[in-house]
Amino acid sequence: MKKNLILLLLVAFYYTGLGQTINSDIKNKMIWKKGVRISLSVGHAGSKNWASGSDVFSISVNSFLNAYANGQKGKWYFNNSLIASFGLINSDEYATIKNDDKIDFFSTVGVGLKTKLAFGLGAAFNFRSQFSNGYDRDYLNQGLKRRTSGFFAPAYITIAPIGVSYHKKDIDLYMTVLGFRGVIVSNAPYSYLFQGGIIPGNIINEKNPANKERSVAEMYGVDPAKTIQIQVGPYISVGYNKEICKNVTYSGRFDLFSDFTHSKPGNIDVFWTNTFYLKVNKWLNAVYSLDLAYDDDIKKFGYFKDHPALQSKSILGIGISANFEKKKDKMHN
Repeated sequence: MKKNLILLLLVAFYYTGLGQTINSDIKNKMIWKKGVRISLSVGHAGSKNWASGSDVFSISVNSFLNAYANGQKGKWYFNNSLIASFGLINSDEYATIKNDDKIDFFSTVGVGLKTKLAFGLGAAFNFRSQFSNGYDRDYLNQGLKRRTSGFFAPAYITIAPIGVSYHKKDIDLYMTVLGFRGVIVSNAPYSYLFQGGIIPGNIINEKNPANKERSVAEMYGVDPAKTIQIQVGPYISVGYNKEICKNVTYSGRFDLFSDFTHSKPGNIDVFWTNTFYLKVNKWLNAVYSLDLAYDDDIKKFGYFKDHPALQSKSILGIGISANFEKKKDKMHN
């Protein structure tokens, strides 16, 4: 674990040092474009005496934060984006549970090959995790509740020390053949539901033939004795942000990563976020969010919760929003 952490920290220091060098070189000269969009939406569903069946009552509340700070001076650039969301749903069947939970920070820093060209060389950094605990509410197929995720359980830290970038008005592309990703699952003392991970004999049956639990770290392909796995391989990230038609803005990012150190190169991890903002007026809007992900190392699906699968999550709500933008702002001390 120590060796893996040291390697990840060294690469992180390289990225931080590069950013500080660029920042100090063009202090008080960089032109910034900054923006923050905050949305709070509500959804509702209900029924009474509905013959085909449905939940009697449910209400959901979701919050979205989309912020960016992009700086440029001549051929130098320093782009940063933060996407965060959290939501709860209350229903007669499940009481209150979360239906959305995401932290996603992405940053690139580097230099263009020529001032008027969009291509450049630089480094990239990405951090993904969540705010609160997630649970399996039918653990061992017997209605048990078990904590299966939380803040930094897992967390994905991707660092690419050198790669090719492409920047235009609406699109951001970064790709490298040498990306470092740390998958961290610091979940102790919640690695098991039962003491030592030993399943009681009265729970071992046809629904659950196993007598030993898998730790939370193993669910994400991480050795529980190390809590972190360092992966190395090609990394591609494409971001897009544009008003695609009047009063409809799309914001999304598509990431691909292939781990050459632990998996077959063909097992490509996919992470795709999509958010549509439909503006009604200055304050009222509708938000639709769709996230898709696939990681061959995440094995917590299927009847026995030991298989990978395509993950999807969608949220639709209507609510209030605030959008703040500031462009061509010179950076000050």
